[in-house]
Amino acid sequence: MGADLYMKLKNPKVWGFERSARAVADGYFRDAYTDCSILWKYELSWWDDIAELKDEHGDISVANAKAFLVMLIAREAVFEANIRDESNETQQYFREGAKLLKRFLRDAIELNSPIEASL
Repeated sequence: MGADLYMKLKNPKVWGFERSARAVADGYFRDAYTDCSILWKYELSWWDDIAELKDEHGDISVANAKAFLVMLIAREAVFEANIRDESNETQQYFREGAKLLKRFLRDAIELNSPIEASL
């Protein structure tokens, strides 16, 4: 299980991140509910922190995507502290995942796309 985010676009760019660090689908980002969770390294919860950003349709509005991005940026030091003792390969995995998540959010904002969020 994991968090699945989808841009609501007709012709989305390719996004995505899995343990294999490969694109999984157009306009899609996935984060697992495991020790490999990108969000958990920020000490944020998909259920407690991000679920609050969803509207009555289960979407994250563009305004709330901005709030989500601000949360990540504000917690960069927490993220770095939580991966500091990991191997170089594991640190690279988490940094790439964080980069893709932020890029996904920035593009959703730029493209004025709400995000369907299955958490």
